[in-house]
Amino acid sequence: MKKVRFKFASVYSGGGFGSHGAQKAGGQEVFAIDFDKTAKKAFRKNKPDVPFFNMNALEVTAQKMISLGINEKDIRNIDILLLSPPCTGISRRNLHRHPFLPVNLLLLDCTRLVNEFQPKVAIIENVDGIEDDNMKPILTLFIARCQALKEYNFEYKILNANDFGVPQRRKRFVAMLVRKDIGVPVFPEPTTKDYEALYMNRLFPNLLGFDAGGIRKKVLSKTSEQIGKRNKWQHTCQPCPTLTATGGEKVFDIKEGKRDVNRQERVIFCGAQGMNFDGITDRELGFVSGNGIMPPFMEAICNKIATTYFD
Repeated sequence: MKKVRFKFASVYSGGGFGSHGAQKAGGQEVFAIDFDKTAKKAFRKNKPDVPFFNMNALEVTAQKMISLGINEKDIRNIDILLLSPPCTGISRRNLHRHPFLPVNLLLLDCTRLVNEFQPKVAIIENVDGIEDDNMKPILTLFIARCQALKEYNFEYKILNANDFGVPQRRKRFVAMLVRKDIGVPVFPEPTTKDYEALYMNRLFPNLLGFDAGGIRKKVLSKTSEQIGKRNKWQHTCQPCPTLTATGGEKVFDIKEGKRDVNRQERVIFCGAQGMNFDGITDRELGFVSGNGIMPPFMEAICNKIATTYFD
């Protein structure tokens, strides 16, 4: 039996991709929460022994989890709290993105959850687009709320999953809060030794091209002008670009021609080998993988934390 290095909980757990990575790093999950039914289906398929609650994160409190049957000692001794609130209002793929869309307020609520559970370490993950100029108001508010948690040291970085063995260029905003009695935030150094081995055409020699999916456009209400961009074919002598939850990504196959990214490709591009997607439809897999934290990425983060604080 693998030694438990730390205990963790996840809110906005999605389909369990981040949980899978944390578990591979030696973590034992206390509970998981996500509001989405597809996330629930994928999570329970992969982590049937973890208490999962399909509920609104805004209703989550320590007392609520105790009332739902989670051991109070576990609730009061969470080593790592994983928080991945929705990125839809911040993502560059959203042509209607705005810093104060209601969904973005879930990011700000993460500091309430940290204060509620008082974990040794909290990891709050989102898209790197939060650093864009037009997203500055929400980032400024988020930083202020994190710094207001006086019992915690706070730092954030932009990390790329491709640097941690994932064959996908997936930059992510990773904020870390570490209780002052534990230490200061630490981030992993890149672990990828051979980037070319992660290129699309090295993993799948039949792939000649990749396209992020059709035309993105927004119609201006006053002038009916269409703005946006037509995505162009990209060569496959590189890692896969970021896969999205809405899908639409295409590949050009030397045998089949233009087609959707298939299940095997999506699983490998996400570093999700070892997870179980039997009974999960292609659409559902696209949704949970596009929203998920790539397992090797989370494994590297949790390994660094465990090595520094808990081993």
